[in-house]
Amino acid sequence: MRGLKFEILDATPLGGGFSSVYLVKGEKAALIDAGPANGGQKVLEALRALGEEIHYVVLTHVHIDHGGAAGILSSAFNAEVYVHPRGARHIVDTSMLWEQSRQALGPVAEYYGEPTRVEGGKVRIAEHGESLDLGGLKLRFLHTPGHASHHMSVLVGEVVVAGDSAGVVVDGSVRVPTTPFPFKPKQYIESIEVMERAGPQRVYLSHFGLAGGAEYLAWHKEEIVRWLDSVAEMVRRGVTDAHQVGELLAERLENAKKARESRISHLYYNTVAGLTRAVLEGEWP
Repeated sequence: MRGLKFEILDATPLGGGFSSVYLVKGEKAALIDAGPANGGQKVLEALRALGEEIHYVVLTHVHIDHGGAAGILSSAFNAEVYVHPRGARHIVDTSMLWEQSRQALGPVAEYYGEPTRVEGGKVRIAEHGESLDLGGLKLRFLHTPGHASHHMSVLVGEVVVAGDSAGVVVDGSVRVPTTPFPFKPKQYIESIEVMERAGPQRVYLSHFGLAGGAEYLAWHKEEIVRWLDSVAEMVRRGVTDAHQVGELLAERLENAKKARESRISHLYYNTVAGLTRAVLEGEWP
């Protein structure tokens, strides 16, 4: 990591400490994730204050809180956008992504803002194991589905930027999986193991910043199994309403209780809904 420039930029539309993107620089500069459309101007101002221009935008996935500002940033810097093969069409034509986001997120979608499209000629496909050379520094793409079919994480030397493939840590103590429908738990766990095998020493998340060292991935893998097993037990007892599952889970697990009572309670209930649906559809155990 010697000589590496690695900056955390806050892309949260209002307030701070929820949506992070990462400036990584060798001879050229890349931004890992773009953040939501309504945070795009904030990211632009941060880059200009640092005197930086970016050559590439690398999206961990195209959900609107991560890829929504990709069009804004690509246009401002004439930057190429690297994306998982399954996500590429949704940043060129954002109409389906926006409609599905509004249905799934309700007013939270309006908070993030309608995603901005990227010119097709600027879109590059990021294959699993492929590297992007910034000049003296390489980013390696690791496909890590589970949270979403189009998710990837980015290895930068001893660091992995995990996107949403290893949960959320907000305000230092709120630790919660992020598992919206259609969540695939077995893929999610396999993806954590892919990152573990890459041997990172530090793990950074899109919500928000540094999660911890290498031990964080092992801890999170155990934690997501605790959540899944607890939800599966409730479903076996006939509790299938996601909101009720969320209330009972908060009585059982300390991290669930913290999340329910925190400023990201909306994300907590979205997470529980995804877990409950996965169990009901036979994805776990």
